[in-house]
Amino acid sequence: MAWALYERAFPLNERRALLCHETAMRQESDFVCLSLYDNERFVGILFYWVLSECVYVEHLAVSESARGQGIGKAALKYVAQSGLPIILEIEPPSDAVSVARLRFYESAGYHRLPYEHYQLPYHRGEMPLRLELLSYPSAASSGHITAFENDYLNRVMLYRD
Repeated sequence: MAWALYERAFPLNERRALLCHETAMRQESDFVCLSLYDNERFVGILFYWVLSECVYVEHLAVSESARGQGIGKAALKYVAQSGLPIILEIEPPSDAVSVARLRFYESAGYHRLPYEHYQLPYHRGEMPLRLELLSYPSAASSGHITAFENDYLNRVMLYRD
């Protein structure tokens, strides 16, 4: 269920291959992969990394039938319990879906950051993907972004084709 939602919710260029994902789960104790449930009903996924100076929310998706019920915001509150700043990526808002995604995160207290960021390709032959960074609970400092980018390049993105 979780992997099927992951594949439905994220385009190929924004997700890992299953083998790379499983390798990261085995080798990285700070890579947390949660299935979200409402009572006993599967409702979503939350994949995040606890990095040196922040938590990086890599993937959050709520099943279509469970959207609008506060599940995504509850998942973000769960991550915030770490007390570390949180950083995540979104597509630049350019259509109704991406604008709604930005509004969702802003309503949860996230701040758009002015830093240029590119997601390295998860698969050979693809180009880096320009994404925007958001942070919680306040706008992340340039020092936090530098530490994030270092961990991102040297840990998170080790697990790709």
